[in-house]
Amino acid sequence: MADYYGTDTVVSELREDGLLIIRINRPDVANALNGVTSKAMENIMNNAETDPAVRAIIVTGTGKVFCAGEDLSELSEGGECQTVTEHGFGGLTARLCSKPVIAACNGSAAGGGMEIALSCDMVVASERAKFGCTEVGLGIIASTGGLVRLARDINRKDCMELLLTGKKIKADEAKALGLINYVVPAEEVMDKAIELAEECLKNAPLALKWTKYIVHAADQMSEEDAMRYSDAAYRFLEKTADGIEGPAAFVEKRTPNWQGK
Repeated sequence: MADYYGTDTVVSELREDGLLIIRINRPDVANALNGVTSKAMENIMNNAETDPAVRAIIVTGTGKVFCAGEDLSELSEGGECQTVTEHGFGGLTARLCSKPVIAACNGSAAGGGMEIALSCDMVVASERAKFGCTEVGLGIIASTGGLVRLARDINRKDCMELLLTGKKIKADEAKALGLINYVVPAEEVMDKAIELAEECLKNAPLALKWTKYIVHAADQMSEEDAMRYSDAAYRFLEKTADGIEGPAAFVEKRTPNWQGK
């Protein structure tokens, strides 16, 4: 694997097959993000977004915690947050990335760490991990995606219980609510995340991109408008090089050669 705009606090490596692995590397503070680390993640994601060599992304943490949220020791004197970039906390929570993003939660995700996990397309969690939007206990709110995504992703009563109590729930409870995809032993988290990423890598980049765009837009549209959007995207995709290559490869019983165009 080759270094991909990595730093001391964000290890970032790109595999030859296009899988980018980003690892928050501040285990001494439970991988809490300070301003420098958040900006480093923003930079990595900005480059990954426009780089055709990057096909899928995994975000994980060093050690036994995924991310404890913001490093509160680095708030400004006036209490202002130092970690929200152009694309949100850690460059992720306000970003609709065109490529599959998987959270490999090697341990607990709290506060902003929970918001990073919620912003990813899929989540694999260690059976020892806990999840929670704990901001209300600090006099603030889960403003970088936690409130909005929880309200969208789970039923109202469960959402309110999590947000108003600020409690953490175990991985199996999070799975039952539909917040994560898989709960596995700690030593299997990365293997499962890589397995999911490799399944995505088999598919056409443009098709993945437009699938994500439509899914995110659909719950903001009427069903009729969402269907029209889907049809327009299909009519575009069927004329692309990949849209022509896919059916041809299927008929010829060979692996498609995706070009991302």
